[in-house]
Amino acid sequence: MKISSLRTVAIACALSALSLFPALAGDPSQGGPLSLQDCVRIALNGNPNLQAFLHSGRGAMARIGNSRSAYWPSLTLGGGMSRSYAESSGKGLLGSSSPYTSDYAQLQSQYTLWDSGARKSAVGSAEASYKASDATYRATAEDLALQVESSYYALEGAMWNYQVAQDTRKQTRFHLEMAKEQNKVGLVAMSDVLQAETADANAALAEIQAESSVASNRASLAVLMGWPADSSFEIERMDASAPLPSLPDWASGKERALKSLPEIEAAFENAEALRFSLKQVKASYLPSVTLDGSYGRQDAGSWPNLETWSLGFTFHVPLFTGFARKYQVIEATEAWEGSKMSLQSTKLVSEKAAYEARIQLQTALKSVEAAEALVRSAQENSDVAEGQYKNGLGSMTNVVDATTALNNAKLQLVSARLSSLTALATWNRTTGLDMLEGMSLPATSAPSEKDGETKP
Repeated sequence: MKISSLRTVAIACALSALSLFPALAGDPSQGGPLSLQDCVRIALNGNPNLQAFLHSGRGAMARIGNSRSAYWPSLTLGGGMSRSYAESSGKGLLGSSSPYTSDYAQLQSQYTLWDSGARKSAVGSAEASYKASDATYRATAEDLALQVESSYYALEGAMWNYQVAQDTRKQTRFHLEMAKEQNKVGLVAMSDVLQAETADANAALAEIQAESSVASNRASLAVLMGWPADSSFEIERMDASAPLPSLPDWASGKERALKSLPEIEAAFENAEALRFSLKQVKASYLPSVTLDGSYGRQDAGSWPNLETWSLGFTFHVPLFTGFARKYQVIEATEAWEGSKMSLQSTKLVSEKAAYEARIQLQTALKSVEAAEALVRSAQENSDVAEGQYKNGLGSMTNVVDATTALNNAKLQLVSARLSSLTALATWNRTTGLDMLEGMSLPATSAPSEKDGETKP
């Protein structure tokens, strides 16, 4: 699995203490365990929320073509037939009646020669709206990749916790057997056996809960990939043989975020769309010129015996609209000004998210080192307490306390590793690194249907 060098180092740092816990052997299903990149690829193709944004982007692309249609002439074919009857009173020639049938067919055309830039502004607004929609789609894909990566690491962490629970249960079983043997020969009281049984029962409960957490986290990852929650699959175990990473540089990360984040691009294009909308509103109240023409046939008793046609120019100048122009311009102006403030807000929020991710990563990396030292110390204390009890020099209370401390230390190490993984993933996302790692997305510029057909 090819990932960025920074992510590789961070994964190694977060897992540098994994050697303390034996790897869980998985039974590969559905072709073998899934890598992180496999899970992201599956999610990009199967997550329904992302597909909804894809179709929204394609709809925005269609609106560009709709706005460009104003540059083409319009053609309308019309026709009709009517049957009428009139009866007049009177005698002789003055009193007559007869039915009358009239038919007509007409082709009308109109073409806008000049509209003071209204069409151009409409196209500009549609293009900017499409770019905003496409950037939102890409941001959603990046967010989905982050969610999958975080869920992937959460499943890893749950399996690490399960391994800790299994190791602790082995210890408590051994301590229980040891207490029973010591009690048989009269070296310890029955209370030691009861205390060891209580510790073993607690360890059994923790093991059950850890196993349940694995299933729950697997279901969360499956749903993100668009699979049923009860899907059965395994994920690849990660290598823990690399050193701790260095903390990423804040200045370069901030600069990359402002240049590369798709949500900032989306906010900018939304502002551009509203700027063009303001220009379109202003242009709609300026002069426009259209070319109008028509050609038709009409009967006057027999078909066809009357030809009609017309050709001319129409000049439109809005003079008074009940002050609609004033308020429409105000509304469009305020919308544009608000979108510029939204852009600034998006930049600040993005910067804050990146800064917080870096702080979390820094804390997690330090926590990994501290947790490793804590596990080593707790392991030594547990070994000493166990050895003393074997030799009749210690108490079961000391053994249970030492085992509990070791279990807690291992869980803290798992939590620190998991925090470092998720914090680095969040840092990568909030600073504009490619979470998809070069994987291609379905294009929003490609239509869903061919030849204008639609599906129910």
